[in-house]
Amino acid sequence: MTTSIMLKLAAGVAIGAVLPFLTDDYTQYIVNICLVYIVSAVGLNLVLGYAGQLSFAHSAFMGIGAYATGVLMVKVGMAFLPALILGGVIAALVGLVVGLPAVRVRGLYLALVTIALMYAVSWVLLHWTDVTFGANGLNVPTPSVFGFTLATEHDRYLVVFPIAVAMVALAGMIVTSKLGRAFVMVRDIELAAACNGLNVMLVKAQAFAISAFFAGIAGGLFAVCVGFLVPHGFGLVSMITQFAMVLLGGLGSITGAIIGAVFISLLPELLRNAQWAQEIAYGVLMILVIVFMPNGIVGLLRQRGLLARTAMINPLTDKLPKTPSPSPAVPTSGVFFATAANRAGR
Repeated sequence: MTTSIMLKLAAGVAIGAVLPFLTDDYTQYIVNICLVYIVSAVGLNLVLGYAGQLSFAHSAFMGIGAYATGVLMVKVGMAFLPALILGGVIAALVGLVVGLPAVRVRGLYLALVTIALMYAVSWVLLHWTDVTFGANGLNVPTPSVFGFTLATEHDRYLVVFPIAVAMVALAGMIVTSKLGRAFVMVRDIELAAACNGLNVMLVKAQAFAISAFFAGIAGGLFAVCVGFLVPHGFGLVSMITQFAMVLLGGLGSITGAIIGAVFISLLPELLRNAQWAQEIAYGVLMILVIVFMPNGIVGLLRQRGLLARTAMINPLTDKLPKTPSPSPAVPTSGVFFATAANRAGR
């Protein structure tokens, strides 16, 4: 993990330690929901921003994690933390099973496959009444951790906050590892990645599974924060909301995902007295981002010099690129494409 990420985490922990002393119950509930969506947005950014896979199934994975956590607590009597972890693992397994065949298609076709999965999961959550209780909803019991009952919003924060910090730290470790840099290489130059021995399909499937795990953990946290689950809470509206978080904050940036998640989570509260304006606000924000901030808020801050620019790291050598010499050099990607062209011409 880089020094900058560690410093940001330290600053976040310091702010988080003081925050409960400044909030009432309702404000603390909003803070808890922001933390939940931070985990979800960071996971979506892994598959969308870093791996470059247009997945619309993130809300479905979040629903799987939420219902898995709730059902394990209600029907099996499992404690909250084991149920949360198992819910994330179940979501990751579904993501892997879906990811292996889905990554064989690209672009809009991949989007259609993942949209179909989202609707399929919503249908199962609605009609599998013996397990999910269907349209009647699932009442999630008040969780307890090591004998301490999380009865209030401040109590839940004591669990939600460290889990959110741990998930963000995990995401930072992933994107700075060889796997994370493989995500970036597959996103930018898929042919070059394949020519260098990367199993492109496996890398994409891993991105789906890891992203689904983050969504599953976020879903489990969401379940205990709201205390009641309904199937339509993880449909298209939820997916659009999470996409807005990532696009507004900035693709391919953990900091951007956090900023976008906080802003979009607070937007309904800012427009509480103008419910009719919420959907309009989402649309206007997306237009403004596309026209004026194609790289999101983080991209704008980097242009203004308020955030340091990140250097691309070679995912194969695990080193920063060397300073270019005065003599012209052939780009690595050009060598790969030239080699491929020569082979095709033989």
